[in-house]
Amino acid sequence: MDNFETLLTEAHPWWRGDGMAQDPHLRRFERSPIHWNPPALTAIPLRLGDTHTLRGPRQAGKTTTVKRLIKGLIDRGETRIFYHSFDLAAEPNVIPEAIRLAKQLHPAPQGPWYLFLDEVTSVPDWQLGVKVAWDSGLTSDDSIVLTASSAHDLKRGAERLPGRRGKGGDYLQLPMSFRDFCTVAAGIVFDDDALAAEEFLTSQGEKAATRLVSHSRVLTAAFDRYQSVGGFPAAVADHVASAEAVSAETLQAFWDALAGDVSKSGRNPAAALKLLDAVGSSLGSTLSWQSAARAMGFESPTTAREYAELLSESFALLALYYWDLNGQSLEPNKQRKFYWLDPVFARIPGLMIPGARTPPADGLVENTVAIGLFRSAAQTLIQANAIPGAIGYWRSSNDREIDFVIPRITAPDAGRLPIEVKGDNSTGLAGARQSIRQRFSNGLILSRSIFNWRADIATLPVAIFLAGLREQPKRAITLG
Repeated sequence: MDNFETLLTEAHPWWRGDGMAQDPHLRRFERSPIHWNPPALTAIPLRLGDTHTLRGPRQAGKTTTVKRLIKGLIDRGETRIFYHSFDLAAEPNVIPEAIRLAKQLHPAPQGPWYLFLDEVTSVPDWQLGVKVAWDSGLTSDDSIVLTASSAHDLKRGAERLPGRRGKGGDYLQLPMSFRDFCTVAAGIVFDDDALAAEEFLTSQGEKAATRLVSHSRVLTAAFDRYQSVGGFPAAVADHVASAEAVSAETLQAFWDALAGDVSKSGRNPAAALKLLDAVGSSLGSTLSWQSAARAMGFESPTTAREYAELLSESFALLALYYWDLNGQSLEPNKQRKFYWLDPVFARIPGLMIPGARTPPADGLVENTVAIGLFRSAAQTLIQANAIPGAIGYWRSSNDREIDFVIPRITAPDAGRLPIEVKGDNSTGLAGARQSIRQRFSNGLILSRSIFNWRADIATLPVAIFLAGLREQPKRAITLG
């Protein structure tokens, strides 16, 4: 038996009737001070004949999710299960070869399999390997889950596997939401189911918000912590274990993972870091490609755009485009706004760049809302371009702005829902109500602590809103 055969056999103890007691990911999960159940864990249906994808940033826990899915299969008596990480593979033919070899080594290989191909998009032209395996009949009856830490390959149409996916879907695992952070890091138990944003304007939403308001003190404290810690499992574990913020070592690991993706694309990590820093100084405002290019030390706005798209595809940045009320569409030629896709990214420039600017507090609140809305209302896998199903912003001709306009999940034909983020200043709140009333039929205002529910324009504390917001793990792949 050669080396690879030995490795395959040793990596699959359940083929011999053993469990996963020694699996490093599950042991690390069990020893961790936090235990998080990401939405994708229960959302992915492991049906035979289906091929699913699971994407998300590095260190968001995708591999642990996959290992927990495998353990669930083993616990119910399945043994024809294959797992392999392809992050070091160089040729697409390694995909069908590894699957074929696994089926030869299993003591009872006949019958459908559950195949988990981790970091499969690291393989150049990986979709060719998946197609070969399917077309040869090797995997056509199996359940397949493909994971990836980037969506860069979508530009090449790599997810187009016509007739080879059954009823498979595309799923997103981001770091934990504020609601999950409250449960995992603060021990808060929620009595109500989470809601779509527009459902806060219903009687159900009023009741849920009222109950959440009764816990305002603990939710507000958790919100302040979440803005510093974010939702990556390692960062939350740091915080829970030490009652402090995220360690420098953990921040460095996050940056190293992101810088690795940047380097693999042939771009400069230092320039990407400068873009992350520039986003911090523009939170809540638009950022032109020219301004981004200057901050990065480039002359070409096109280069800045390429970097921004790469960081969006690596799940580090979130791009918001202007919403045209007349055309009912996002406008790519208007200036766009950028946010970090997890609060912890706000801390990386300060670690790496001497004298990096501290983001404004109001901007950080707006950033956290943007993350929550992307989880809840965006229907697309990523937001790098002005694409259908993405969230946007609106600004009038006299510079009155609505921070977010989002698709309504429960009533997609009812028009977009406007959401404005304000503090507790009465003048600012009144101005936000006027802007929403003039241009939209209803909407939400998110304050620091004011609660004033109305069926048309409700004002909710931001921590209350995010604590009650539902996440959508299943997404559409939209290329624009």
